[in-house]
Amino acid sequence: MSQLPNACDQKVSVLPTDDYVAVSRFTPLGAAIEAMKKDEGGCVIITDDGRVAGIFTERDLLTKVSGEEVDLESPIEKWMATAVETLTPEATIGDAVRLMNERSFRNIPLVVEGQLRGSISVFDIITYLAECYPKSTMNLPPLRQVMDTVDGG
Repeated sequence: MSQLPNACDQKVSVLPTDDYVAVSRFTPLGAAIEAMKKDEGGCVIITDDGRVAGIFTERDLLTKVSGEEVDLESPIEKWMATAVETLTPEATIGDAVRLMNERSFRNIPLVVEGQLRGSISVFDIITYLAECYPKSTMNLPPLRQVMDTVDGG
């Protein structure tokens, strides 16, 4: 039986990278939200001539749009985050996990020479680990979490 390489050293290109949703910066907010519903990672990547111009996530929907009076016909560029961290397909899963952990990201667009070439989500990484390392994943010790209060959900 051959030994699997360390997951942290694997390139992100081993993950499914073509299951993302991209829209133009001029796409109406309502249409972008509908497109986002189709993405398992819960985001739309906003592109301008194939380049990443921004990202709009479920978190943006909750913090910027939900509960506010908004025009669903306004362009998504009004609501998108413009500071987008990206990686290349040559980055490692370890690089992606570090970036996701440090910045609380759930999605990272992949670019080659500035052009959008894919995207990975935290769900892609979890699925990969569960499928490639089932014995290790299934035999993790249970979480022992003790809450200070009875509140929770």
